[in-house]
Amino acid sequence: MKKSTLFFVISTSLAVTGTVAAHDGSSNDCNVDLQGDLEYYQGVLSVNMDDGSSMSINNQHQLTVNGETVNLDKDQQRWVSDYYDSIDTAIPMTLEIAHDGLEIASAAVGEVLGELLGEDDEFTGEFRELFDSLSDEMHSKFYDQNGNIRVDSGTFDEQSWFDNAWESEFEQRVESLVTQSMGKIMIAVGTQMLWGGGDMEAFEARMENFGEDIEHRFESSADALELKANALCEILAKADYAENHMQQSIPGLSELNLLDVNDSSLKM
Repeated sequence: MKKSTLFFVISTSLAVTGTVAAHDGSSNDCNVDLQGDLEYYQGVLSVNMDDGSSMSINNQHQLTVNGETVNLDKDQQRWVSDYYDSIDTAIPMTLEIAHDGLEIASAAVGEVLGELLGEDDEFTGEFRELFDSLSDEMHSKFYDQNGNIRVDSGTFDEQSWFDNAWESEFEQRVESLVTQSMGKIMIAVGTQMLWGGGDMEAFEARMENFGEDIEHRFESSADALELKANALCEILAKADYAENHMQQSIPGLSELNLLDVNDSSLKM
């Protein structure tokens, strides 16, 4: 049996998975970095700045700096409101994109392994458990027991928008499980081919057609996810724009620089 056919199907599945992960937070032209710590819980947005200062904005768009309420003029209030509303929109939108991406990747890998090994195979079940575990971990990390969104960027491993908090772990676990079980996969596939009469060319053709079908179907889903990610990037760019004006016009916020959005496709 040629290994190339097996690797083609497996790599197709992982390519779809990687594409989904790449689309989850931003497109290749949209990079979002965090400087300082962001906390969001029960409608209150708090930012701890690098100089030790802190600010909070509640769902009534009231601003406090180091615990003191700040009186704002009309323009200042507009920037504060735009900033809050943009981040308040971006946070649940990011979680929705992350959830959708995980669902697409789970379905893609599940279909590939189900075709190769059978739906009842132990390894196929291990992958389902992996995706279920990742979904549970994501939920427990970003929601409290009552379903309220809870974000604390101080717990993230990377200084980037919080979708990356689970993305690297997701990719590493999938690739590790495939690598550890490649021998078992090859034996199972070889057995399937022998049961089919040993026609290697027919088996290869079936696998290649299946791989191409998987790629076509799930790339469409990934493309739809990318549209959502692009919309998210526009919202974060708007927040970054408002943040720059807050930094320049509101006393006590000269060190506010939580968001750094680099998107070559956007012009404010």
